[in-house]
Amino acid sequence: MIFNKNQVLNKEVPDKILGIYYLKDNLNNIIYIGKSINIKKRLIQHLNNGRKRLISSFTYLTIKKLNTELEALLLESQEIKKHKPIYNRQLRRYKEKYSIFKKKNKDGYPIYYLGPKQSNSLIDFMSKKQAYNFLIKVNNKFNLCEKLNGIDKVNKYCFKYNLKICNGACIKKEPLKKYEKRFYDSLSRLFRFPKNCAITFKYNNFITKVTILNNQVIEFSVLGKSKHKINFSSFDEMKIVNSYKKKFPERLLKIKITNKFDIR
Repeated sequence: MIFNKNQVLNKEVPDKILGIYYLKDNLNNIIYIGKSINIKKRLIQHLNNGRKRLISSFTYLTIKKLNTELEALLLESQEIKKHKPIYNRQLRRYKEKYSIFKKKNKDGYPIYYLGPKQSNSLIDFMSKKQAYNFLIKVNNKFNLCEKLNGIDKVNKYCFKYNLKICNGACIKKEPLKKYEKRFYDSLSRLFRFPKNCAITFKYNNFITKVTILNNQVIEFSVLGKSKHKINFSSFDEMKIVNSYKKKFPERLLKIKITNKFDIR
């Protein structure tokens, strides 16, 4: 569905269309991507909110009609990564103040660390204290090394190693592969899903299925209607699914654990 700027300004876009929409300039460049369960209503909000540079820059509107809100949320995330519209970056705002991230240290051990909210975060919090307390819970549950994750500020081995609780990753005593297994299992705690599973949600007679492998969404579909592969992998999609589950717990149909081979 394609509409010119005058049609948008005159509110000629049909009502109650669920999907994602693309605002394009006169060179057919995508300058903004959004999603809504009612695209016409969302466009009116754009027009009324005074985002004058965005409104003055677009020439055409393209709509991709979809079946469920979760499908739209996940596809919007992928399309923004693919096209990198300039106004999505300019208009993005974060309410969360602090986040948990992951990386590998100089010895190859995976670690968690805390920092201000950025686009590559694993999970977000309103304060550093909330993030820190959550990290301690994850650390204790999976017996991760407190020195590696920045909880125990020591130069040599962590305090828990002294108590014979830590297995010695802090001094490279615990084999890397063994520690990696436990660390990647801990990611499931951050997202509250099994690391390999298929999740289904039901709403308005549509069933949306999300497939997770190694703590990342690899594909999603609306059964009998559509199927989408994840081509730009990140943890954003996991956060979207987790947030959707928390917002609409009554729509969760099933979480099925799978035994697919881990690929990193």
